[in-house]
Amino acid sequence: MGKNEQFKQYFLSHRIVTNELIGKISTEHVDYQPTPTSMPARTLAHHMLKSFYQFTSAAAQQQPKELFENEEEISLNELAEVYTKESEKLIKSMSDEDFSATIDLTEMIGTKLPAEQVLNLAMDHEIHHKGNLFVYVREMGHTNLPMFVKQG
Repeated sequence: MGKNEQFKQYFLSHRIVTNELIGKISTEHVDYQPTPTSMPARTLAHHMLKSFYQFTSAAAQQQPKELFENEEEISLNELAEVYTKESEKLIKSMSDEDFSATIDLTEMIGTKLPAEQVLNLAMDHEIHHKGNLFVYVREMGHTNLPMFVKQG
């Protein structure tokens, strides 16, 4: 199994749960913030999805495409579905050698990293914010929540 397939499986083991949590955010809760300084639920979900896609585009040495004309008019479920599919395509496009390529992220985070580290950074970022999402949806009243990762 190539590195791209291994990483894709790891990504999806988390993203499936992220998307399930996003699916629990109803339209009346998109502006929910657990504290005044927290991101609104829609902003948090969008930030997670778009950031992962942008990091993955960089790792795959591609320019991220604008996937929607006006993302504010798109449902969170559709955003999650499209960003997931596009991120998955980028991961699949990478060869084992691409994982070793040096990616210049000096404008974004001030350093250059191997593509594999860029992907791991993207996953760490998503996992961090997925924890936030668990808090949000619990406070929205949801009690039937998934495990933090989807196995199998």
